[in-house]
Amino acid sequence: MKTALVFVGFGSDRGYMDSVFLRCGVEIGLKFVVYDTDSLRGVARTAFENSDGMIFVYKKETWSDLQKVMLMEFERSSVFVDGKVPYVLAKGFKKVQEGVFFDRVYDKPILFVSWDLKENIDFCSFLSHYTSNKRVVRAFELDIKDDNVIYKDEVESVLLVEQKDVEKYKDLKGVYTINGQSPQEALFDVLKKRGRVKIATAESCTAGLVAARIADVPGVSDFLEGGAVTYSNKLKANVLKVQPAILRSVGAVSEETAKSMAHGAMNLTNADYSVAITGIAGPTGSTKDKPVGLVYFGVASKGGVLVRKKIFSGNRRLVRDKSARFAILLLREFILNS
Repeated sequence: MKTALVFVGFGSDRGYMDSVFLRCGVEIGLKFVVYDTDSLRGVARTAFENSDGMIFVYKKETWSDLQKVMLMEFERSSVFVDGKVPYVLAKGFKKVQEGVFFDRVYDKPILFVSWDLKENIDFCSFLSHYTSNKRVVRAFELDIKDDNVIYKDEVESVLLVEQKDVEKYKDLKGVYTINGQSPQEALFDVLKKRGRVKIATAESCTAGLVAARIADVPGVSDFLEGGAVTYSNKLKANVLKVQPAILRSVGAVSEETAKSMAHGAMNLTNADYSVAITGIAGPTGSTKDKPVGLVYFGVASKGGVLVRKKIFSGNRRLVRDKSARFAILLLREFILNS
């Protein structure tokens, strides 16, 4: 189904929100950015008439105007504002969680998501209404030439596939889910199959983002031993035992440091597998030889260590998001191949 994405009161955050919805299997057919409320009514009408569903990403201060438009255009009068804090009456839009509301209007799904909560929302968990009868297929580091591809970046390709055709992607190299699982859910499935194994993380530029995403999955405490956020060189040396000579000679963002961090996480936690990340998320900190977006990943086991280098495009938020997804999927692949 084709979905209209409407940003209310601000720009589209350089594509970050777009990519989040695409990775969840939502096919964006139309996109609007509305800064003035006078235009909002016409945009809402156009978006509704030319799509199979709408997603509004709003700033809190625009909530009142947004609800007035829903009343005027769609006769939805049961969502009100009291002191800029939205609350819902019994027959109004259902509150999914703080700042997130959903209902169907004339059988079309309408979702409201607060932009201010974007870093604390598991978008994919409530976007199933927008994927119709199709399935979300995800492939790690696979440049698929396929008409079903709806999103692609340096980490993965996302396809929206008819249910009757999805099985043919199951054994395709790089495909890690045909059911729309997140990277951390796909990692969890591998861990469950392996049984009594422990994993650990060591993070610099992602500052705990990888561990937090892994920990989002219920039951992962059986496998996640812990980890370390070592943003400074001092902590890399003191906690993970990265040799100061390495940090002086090649720097924190290097293959050698990523390898040492991965070993350090293993030694610190006595885990069976570890993943380490060190990079430059930007916008500052780059040099001629080390641009913004340069990230090194180390994955280790008692049998050895593998280091990968990536250069990601985008702003700070995108680099960190891509790094976290890449680290989780690289760890999953490493465990599968060990």
